Amino acid sequence: MPLYKTEAIVIRTIKLGEADKIATLFTNELGKVRAVAKGVRRTKSRFGSALEPFTHINTGIFIKGSSSLYRMRDTGIIHSYHKIREDINKIAYGLYLLELVDRFLLEGDVNKGVFAFLKDTLDFLGEREDVKEIFILFGLHFLRLSGYQYKFDRCISCGDDPLIAFFSPHKGGLICNGCIRGEQRGMFPINKAVALYLNSVKNIDGMIIEPANTDIVNEAAEIIKGIFTEIIGRPLLTQEFINEIKG
Repeated sequence: MPLYKTEAIVIRTIKLGEADKIATLFTNELGKVRAVAKGVRRTKSRFGSALEPFTHINTGIFIKGSSSLYRMRDTGIIHSYHKIREDINKIAYGLYLLELVDRFLLEGDVNKGVFAFLKDTLDFLGEREDVKEIFILFGLHFLRLSGYQYKFDRCISCGDDPLIAFFSPHKGGLICNGCIRGEQRGMFPINKAVALYLNSVKNIDGMIIEPANTDIVNEAAEIIKGIFTEIIGRPLLTQEFINEIKG
């Protein structure tokens, strides 16, 4: 099989044997792939720090024999995102984004839109301090790019805009007081200000977010996490890390 040259973002790695690793990469050209990095755990490995999570790399990958895993070679760092690694809150939310990509995308699914948006988000996460706002923006746009549409401007049952009481990830939007019925499990209480904020962020074209009240941002971030928990069926593993640092 030919050698593919591609940009990639390192999602995670696991040890393989005494000196190797299997890297899960999100590539621009081939989607999500798993690739063996031979000798990466040796002191003088040619890979250096290129296989740390978040790292944006240029790499060559190829299939050898009948293996289902790619092999890596000729790998260089484009961006190490060292500023993310210097901030525990940025690390936690950055790892959450990587886990989202890992859970949502199947191996071999090419999605250049998601790749570009993840790269841009990591750029902003490294340079800015509004970590939760960046997370909310990524979450909403990642959902849209993945085919999920949620309504934050009016009740999804009656289409009206009365007093909003809950957000339902399962039903896909807001539920007003007049339409709420019986069991409220799995729903999030939400006030109008948070709904308006989420609707505004959902419609942003770019990465510029208007500042918002801290309580609004915190509640909005929890709703985004709740949506992903509903879709996946359980909280992401990195959610525990975020909870530990009270992010």
